[in-house]
Amino acid sequence: MKNRWMFPHGKDLTPRGVNDPAINSFLDNVIDSLTREVIQNSLDAKIKENDKPVEVTFDEGVIKTEEIPGIEDIRNALPKAIHFWEKKGNVGTLNHLRGFEKLLNSETVRILKVSDYNAYGLNDKSYDALIIGNGYTEKIDENAAGSKGIGKAAPFAISDLRLVFYNTVPTKSIPKHAGVMNFVSFNFDDNDESIITQERALYQTEDKDHVTGQISFNFDERKLDDYGTDLFIIGLREIDDDWEKRILLSAVNNFLVSILEEKLIIRVNNTILNHENLGEVITLLEEFKKSYDEKKIFKDTINYYDALTNEERLEFELDERFGKYDFIKNKADGKLVLLKREEANRMILQTRISGMKIYDRDRISGNIMFTGVFRATGKELDKFLKSLENTNHTGWSPDQSSKENRKQAEEFLKDLYHWFKETVKNSYEQSVENVIDAIGIKDFLPLVSQQEGKQDEKADTGIKKTIDNVVIKRNTKKNNIYNTYEFAEDGVDSIIEELGYDTEETKVEKETKKTRKIKNLLEKISLRRKLKKEQLVDADEFFGVKIIALNTSGGLYRCILKPTKSFKEIDIKFNIVGEDGRITATDVRNVKSNTNKMKNNESMIRLYDIKKGELATIDININSKLLLKMKGKIYEVKIWFIPISSVK
Repeated sequence: MKNRWMFPHGKDLTPRGVNDPAINSFLDNVIDSLTREVIQNSLDAKIKENDKPVEVTFDEGVIKTEEIPGIEDIRNALPKAIHFWEKKGNVGTLNHLRGFEKLLNSETVRILKVSDYNAYGLNDKSYDALIIGNGYTEKIDENAAGSKGIGKAAPFAISDLRLVFYNTVPTKSIPKHAGVMNFVSFNFDDNDESIITQERALYQTEDKDHVTGQISFNFDERKLDDYGTDLFIIGLREIDDDWEKRILLSAVNNFLVSILEEKLIIRVNNTILNHENLGEVITLLEEFKKSYDEKKIFKDTINYYDALTNEERLEFELDERFGKYDFIKNKADGKLVLLKREEANRMILQTRISGMKIYDRDRISGNIMFTGVFRATGKELDKFLKSLENTNHTGWSPDQSSKENRKQAEEFLKDLYHWFKETVKNSYEQSVENVIDAIGIKDFLPLVSQQEGKQDEKADTGIKKTIDNVVIKRNTKKNNIYNTYEFAEDGVDSIIEELGYDTEETKVEKETKKTRKIKNLLEKISLRRKLKKEQLVDADEFFGVKIIALNTSGGLYRCILKPTKSFKEIDIKFNIVGEDGRITATDVRNVKSNTNKMKNNESMIRLYDIKKGELATIDININSKLLLKMKGKIYEVKIWFIPISSVK
């Protein structure tokens, strides 16, 4: 039976151009996206009946263009597609097709073979979901990392032809292969313009089935007991000369835990990465020239590697608060590793059973230098967290959960976060004796002590006279940084809490005579008044600023700052520049910085700890789908406190 390219078609279908949302989501960093998604899929397909690690290999090659199966079918469809989109006048799709045509007429094309071993391969259901289906997946293991069916688009993002062939030797079926091309719609019937194709074309038999037997191009075929799947990415994009190191970098960043736990081996051409040489590869990658974002992520990875391997690490299991959740069977279902180190990132890497990085949890502590790794190792807990993941598996959110489980999801994530904070605090928080000037309290205490109506002049002993042991504690109370700090009715209580006196251990002491003396004393010196003053000073001259559009339709922009001097705090206000040159303030939302700590309201962003010569980036959303010219206005924030003597 003849094999050929099939272009599924129908009457009055919605035409699809080159902008495939799934593929576009992986275009920002195609190498990292490809590495993360294919390795994840391979780990999901691991043969559970043995303890061997999954091996994933990446091999580059070149084939003659004429060796692409069914190439004449593609060449016959191409003029129809060009004609169809010329009539629509869609420039983006036409540009893609012109580049497609040029590559298809070249003598050779680049090819990347990605293979996994010690994997089940594609059974009938998973094969259909991968080749034919869209927006869903079929996994052998319910604890698999993937669940949305979106990751399969990643290989197409790195192909200029958007063409991938799949070859599989499964454990419970015969070897087979098929081709998939994410093309564009066109008129299938020259006599009926209402009949158009879908965007996806399939290389299969005429009865719309897979092709029996293997396809290997210029590579060796698999042995019949060498179970797993090959991806042949045809028309590999021109990527930088260091693509091998970037694959290794992505593997280390995303699958650190999997590699250390001997679940994963990676080979890129002739370079092998496993648990034995992981430290050597990390050292090699330290010298490799990386982008700013790659440097930051890799620095975090070094922190996590140290936390997992350092003999001074601390290990914890879930505590009793998690016993109320039916998806947690015992305390060992979740494990936390912590390490205190000088250059710590103060974040916790979160993973599930597969060991793939989900996301970094920050805002744990602002003053304790620690790093940590959390692993959800229980099957039921893993399954629950999987249901909370977004399509790219980069976060857990209650909004991803079903309506029935949303409240429980919110409660669990809150408990998990509080457990992180408490465990870090209880492990590393320092207790200090003697006087502590946590917020300048000594400036407010008098040098006179009243005893039984007699006033004696005494040396200032601060707060040591009333409390012998003080715990330094970060104030986590949320305040709007743009308002001057005002102490409301609970202001004194907040000060007490900030000094560490309002902890669980000291609640009994709270109403003691000594503590009441402190509270009364603070009230007497008028801390309810405004003590903090701010001045905004124009600082534009000290910054190089570039604002780029990341996603115009989504209103997503990135601001890149290059300072010529250091600042403790700056305020940034974003404006829209109209065609007439008029400048209009704009509200921003969903603000995020991967480089600096920050806070924001609708009109202003405050950025902290800006270092001279170090790039700072801010991603913002604005309420517009139009491409706008934007301009940033920068102010230095100068802060001082009114002397207590001037408060009336």
